[in-house]
Amino acid sequence: MRELFDLSEKYGFKAPLVDAPESLDLKLYLRLCGALSISPITIAVISDVFIALQDIDERIASIQYIAERINRKVSNIRHHLVTLEKANLIKSEFITTDPIRRRRGKLFTLAIPKGQAVAAADHSSIPERDNYQLVSSNTVETIDIDRYDDKTRFLELQIVRYLVKAMRTNRKDKAGTINVKLKVDGRVKPISITARAEEGRLIYLPDMSYYAGAITWLINHISERVEQADTIGETFTLPLEPLISMAKDIPLSDASAGGYMNNAIQSLQRISATTFDMRDLYGQDHSTIKDIEMYYKLFRLEALVTYEDEREIEKKAAVIQFPRSTVKNIIAAVRAEKSLNEMLLIDSDIFATKNEIEILFGLWAREHLITGRQAQQMYTWNELRESVAPSTSLSEFKRKFSNMVLTNVDPEYKAKIHNAVKDKIVRIIETCHLSEPRKGELVVEYGRATVQGYLINIGYSPEHGSSVIAFRRDMSALHILSHFNSQR
Repeated sequence: MRELFDLSEKYGFKAPLVDAPESLDLKLYLRLCGALSISPITIAVISDVFIALQDIDERIASIQYIAERINRKVSNIRHHLVTLEKANLIKSEFITTDPIRRRRGKLFTLAIPKGQAVAAADHSSIPERDNYQLVSSNTVETIDIDRYDDKTRFLELQIVRYLVKAMRTNRKDKAGTINVKLKVDGRVKPISITARAEEGRLIYLPDMSYYAGAITWLINHISERVEQADTIGETFTLPLEPLISMAKDIPLSDASAGGYMNNAIQSLQRISATTFDMRDLYGQDHSTIKDIEMYYKLFRLEALVTYEDEREIEKKAAVIQFPRSTVKNIIAAVRAEKSLNEMLLIDSDIFATKNEIEILFGLWAREHLITGRQAQQMYTWNELRESVAPSTSLSEFKRKFSNMVLTNVDPEYKAKIHNAVKDKIVRIIETCHLSEPRKGELVVEYGRATVQGYLINIGYSPEHGSSVIAFRRDMSALHILSHFNSQR
């Protein structure tokens, strides 16, 4: 039993303790949490724990100390630590901080399971073709699983540019509608979008990973049908296991787990239940058409089929009807031997995070990189929120955007703090300087990070009299464009 008396003497810490080793890769750790279906609440708690431990030189502190820092109960933190321990994301051992009675206590150490670092980073493994079983259907045949080995995702550009801005970014938000107005360069009136849900099941932004997986499946299926000159309908039967595998970047053999299957079905139901009303799409360039009010649905889930494959193993499939326009666009692009010039190539990393604002920023950045649109040089916090995530509150946006910067922080950044901001800084994490406008909500006042092809700088601007966020394209991001162009 290890003796950690020095922690007791130096800080007054008593067991149980939590340890976040300096060598721990937080970004990889959180991605692994997502891959193992750890709940967003547990991920949020462990992120707060990690941040709290940065103030301790040894990166070890008592749960009591952490509870006071992040404003949670000791029992609540311990519950989440035990949850992670069961998933092999925490190792525990018995230690003592009591030099007199030597009472036994626990030390919880955040850890990446052996071999998982390589597994989490390896996106090239291809599931066994023999395990790829489909439901019999007059419009569906087995698609060669080798076609999915690049782990890319296709999304319609219009969806990336407009509709994602009207999706729910807070898992706890129970609103049945979301209204946003998007300011577009060259338009007098902003585009108005209302997302409304049947029975209150409004689409949640991470659900888009399943939509992207479904579109990828559809593109490959239509490509084979066009080659065979077969009739192509609008309704298709998609086996859920390959869909989950593509959406979550997990092996096909893991996709049949109950948690993954239930989450996928709920996501498909929310996508199907959400309709987007779009107005003011047409400007003054159209002499006869003054406006068109569109009612857009990403797809409609018609049925869930439970069946037995040839090995008599029970499996599930989804019967999905896609909009005719989506199918026609894909057919036209495939026949023209183009890489879907109205589609946007999306890397799976965008959906690998549990941070909804990071997903939206990734989509926003990819749209600018691939279409050649120039990002505005400098934004205030609210201007950036309106451009990237108008459906979120400003406080939620600042907190989650700050978390994204912290996860991707530039270790060589050196801040020059302006006198107007000095008194606001309450904490320094690595090279980022943070304020705390609300208890437990840290916001980056000075920091630098590279995310999705952009070098992001946050700092105080005397001209604006407030913090601003500046963007500059990272030259290393050019591989995204070259990869996209090579597909054309």
